[in-house]
Amino acid sequence: MYENLTEEQVKARIIARLQTSLLTCEGSFTGDIIAAMATEICQCYHAMDALQSMFYVDETSGAYIDKQSSVVGITRKAGTLAACTVTFTGTDGATVPAGAPFYTAAGLAFYLDGAATISSGTAAGTLTAAEGGAAYNIGAGEIVSTLRNYSGITAYTNGAATGGTDAETDAALVERYYSRMRRSPTSGNPYHYQTWAGEVDGVGYSRVIAKWNGDGTVKVLLASPEGGAVDAEVISAAAAHIGAERPVGPAVTVLSATAKSLAVSAAVTIDGTTTKAAVQTALAEAVGAYFKSLVAGNFTQNLDAELDTIAEKTYTVLYNRVAFLLLSIPGVVDYSALTVGGGTASVSIAADEVPVLGEVTVS
Repeated sequence: MYENLTEEQVKARIIARLQTSLLTCEGSFTGDIIAAMATEICQCYHAMDALQSMFYVDETSGAYIDKQSSVVGITRKAGTLAACTVTFTGTDGATVPAGAPFYTAAGLAFYLDGAATISSGTAAGTLTAAEGGAAYNIGAGEIVSTLRNYSGITAYTNGAATGGTDAETDAALVERYYSRMRRSPTSGNPYHYQTWAGEVDGVGYSRVIAKWNGDGTVKVLLASPEGGAVDAEVISAAAAHIGAERPVGPAVTVLSATAKSLAVSAAVTIDGTTTKAAVQTALAEAVGAYFKSLVAGNFTQNLDAELDTIAEKTYTVLYNRVAFLLLSIPGVVDYSALTVGGGTASVSIAADEVPVLGEVTVS
């Protein structure tokens, strides 16, 4: 707003307003006073540039996103901890103490919730991630080390970890803030259900279908922050939270949107500035972002089964859009044999579905 304003401009404007014949050249008493004032005034103007990001928040507004969101009762989702089972084998009576750390090859730390003592050759326990985040949703057997050898313990193996979700990003929090400001949730209307669903970790988008099974019924469809389906734990948490907040009366069903996996493949002609492997990676990122934008745009539109024919409320993954994204990748000269979801046409997505990127192949 004032970023182009300079001290010299402020000084010139002050001098232009003087009604005396005092010397104002550099080094004069009046000139020095005006120069000092111009510096301070200019700094005040530049400080006011911060007001725009304070009152008109976007994802670059930093701490002001949380401050503005808290005014309307929205707080940043902190993310959740992943957890998995762990099985120990060894000599009866051998114990692994509570809090014992275990690590993946990538250095992700997990801690044993409670002491595990070997009985009949084995013992079971639960490992909880040291920090929140989806990166901790590791596969079975990925725990490979610990800080010390525990006497009598000969081996250990973990099951797959679930439940880890990332802290809400600035962009996602801004989106929830403006959704709350632009679509007023009140008295258990569809926007209210979306607000409650959005407060749950692991939920990125939601769509409400009123009267989906007759009067007094509400269906809430959930999608992840990445625009995909959500797991059973997120569904359960969302159902519990909505159940605690909703008004008495409606029968509420909370479900995950159904993931519709769409593989993408193409043969490409490239120049010497890239490789087909790099094109494949770039195409996966671009199409994944495109699918997410479709979910973000369409899941803002709630439905009423009494007024809408749900089967007709589809949205479309455009074949030509994917082709455009492919041709927009630097180094791609041409393509052939492009398929989306196994075909060469646009793909219709049902109202309760979300498009999820399957295997991407570039040859």
